[in-house]
Amino acid sequence: MAELVFFQDRTKELLDPRVFARAEQLAKEIAQEGKVKSNQFRNYFAELRALENRFLKERRQDPDKAFRRLVPELELLKAKLAYNTRNNGPLKGATTFVNFLNEAIDAGKRSPEDFLAMMKYVEAVLAYFYAHGR
Repeated sequence: MAELVFFQDRTKELLDPRVFARAEQLAKEIAQEGKVKSNQFRNYFAELRALENRFLKERRQDPDKAFRRLVPELELLKAKLAYNTRNNGPLKGATTFVNFLNEAIDAGKRSPEDFLAMMKYVEAVLAYFYAHGR
């Protein structure tokens, strides 16, 4: 799978519009797979949003430290995601969703700008997920 790239022009922080087309396609696939409930998706998004809010607050004081504190929290979220895919876990069989979130988190760990772009991407997937009937 190709690396997830958010920017059309990284120096200008211009998002690539194709990211949102990819978000819609992925949301369709997640909905069609039928293994993720909307509240499960919302819960992961809420955790990411809380991390984003803390990051935005902390970066006013020390941007580098704020990002260094964020990355381990993103790794912890990936661990929770893995735990929930166990045999009797709530995300068992939700391969498309799990792969999407792991890929997005990995891309978001590259830089503060990538993290903020990742949040827009995940939000778009969630919105399209709802639009496609989940």
